[in-house]
Amino acid sequence: MIRAALAGLLIAAGAARDAASFDIRYGTKGLPVSHGNPYMANGSPSMFTWMAMFDGLTQLDVEGRLSPALALSWDVVSPTRWRFKLRPGVVFSNGEPFTADAVVATIAWLKTPEGSRTVIGGEIRAVASATREDDLTVLIDTDRPDAILPRRLSAVSIVAPKAWAELGPDAFARNPATTGSFMINDWSGNVGRLTLKAFAKSWRPPKAERLIVVNMPDNPARVQALLSGQIDIAGNVGVDDIDMIETAGGAVTITPSWSVQSLAFRLEPGRKTPLADVRVRRALNLAVDKDAIVNGLFRGQMRAAGQPAAVGTTGHDPTVTPYPFDAVKAKELLAEAGYPNGFPLTLEVMVDRTPGDAAVFQTVADQLGAIGVKVTLRQITFATWYSRYLSGEWGPETDGFVLGWNAAPYNDVQRPMEVYSCLKPNPFYCNRDITDLLVAAGEEMNLETRETMLRELAGAYRDDAPAIFLTETFDLFGVSRRVQGLAIRNRVPVYEAITIK
Repeated sequence: MIRAALAGLLIAAGAARDAASFDIRYGTKGLPVSHGNPYMANGSPSMFTWMAMFDGLTQLDVEGRLSPALALSWDVVSPTRWRFKLRPGVVFSNGEPFTADAVVATIAWLKTPEGSRTVIGGEIRAVASATREDDLTVLIDTDRPDAILPRRLSAVSIVAPKAWAELGPDAFARNPATTGSFMINDWSGNVGRLTLKAFAKSWRPPKAERLIVVNMPDNPARVQALLSGQIDIAGNVGVDDIDMIETAGGAVTITPSWSVQSLAFRLEPGRKTPLADVRVRRALNLAVDKDAIVNGLFRGQMRAAGQPAAVGTTGHDPTVTPYPFDAVKAKELLAEAGYPNGFPLTLEVMVDRTPGDAAVFQTVADQLGAIGVKVTLRQITFATWYSRYLSGEWGPETDGFVLGWNAAPYNDVQRPMEVYSCLKPNPFYCNRDITDLLVAAGEEMNLETRETMLRELAGAYRDDAPAIFLTETFDLFGVSRRVQGLAIRNRVPVYEAITIK
């Protein structure tokens, strides 16, 4: 009680500011490793900084629907050509005008050998080229029909072409020229803290004077910083933090992350592992009590999952149910596969990436242990995980790793399905039959037919079990009582709409 009362006083105190000029202080679990080069990652934690600075041609709104950004409209010219009409009057933070030339230059660089090796270059592998029709019109051609190209382009940040060409990726990353609500002139600020200032000429000008992104990898540190008034918004808080924050007068905003938490199996061709037998993979899914995780660790705030798409994501099939908890059946399947006494299993995980993840992984290890599978959880950093994910060079003893079926930033299941397929560079799982169906779905321009195909794939992935499906995930943001106008768009606060009392 004393702690809650003190926390309330601290949040209320929170350093009063000039009403006409205020900062937004956001506590995040990490800053972008590649600084202001927006092509080297796609997702957390980089997105919490980059989405304040950069824009794509399209974006997803707060409901997860595709909406205009730097492009106002788009239409299909042919199955392999799209026309995008651009927003007039947009300028970059260095004064360059935004025109079709910026889009053409961005796509051209991403198609170079260097650009194609980046995460975002991989996201648009099917794009062949972009050409200028006029100042505010771009034609984008693809190697094959791509029904979700406008969604894919939400992940492609458009950079100032002259600055990018003159500086090169590394120097640009230190001094990026952007169209978003906030800009930065120098990335070499105080360690662990990044200050962005308002870009008043942005097409989405902010209400705040500055956005201060504070690196706080440890969740308890973020929560305590919120309670003490050091930050205004704490990203990625845990379910167990809700009561403390609300008692202190703050709030917790819970929004879908369009992702399914899972532990992926390494199934490279020729790799000798018990996991090569689908009966083993199904047994591991049956051995995990997902309802116990949802109710015990998440107070019913999450949902058990058994397919690649979360509810509300394009491609989710409501008839595909999670694997039931059945330890007896799991042991029977292991025995049929030749492992009546189980086997050792090494999983590489990151913690404090999603709410309660450390407890989830330990629970999974304990439950697999009950059927004889001796799990070793090896904790690694995001940088290590990211390098291994891109290269496919996991240690020989690594049997699996944490990898969500993350539909953001498209909110379309084709994105995570492509990661779990032969289409991924250096794939860890390659089922040719599933990949062929996935390619066909991606080329189907009739959206209703495509939806049916994706739902069929949901069942195919469940049956082949390339991962342990765990739960759908949600993002939890701790919010000071002084924050007004908070909305979450594509898993990130809409910074430009926020005001501070």
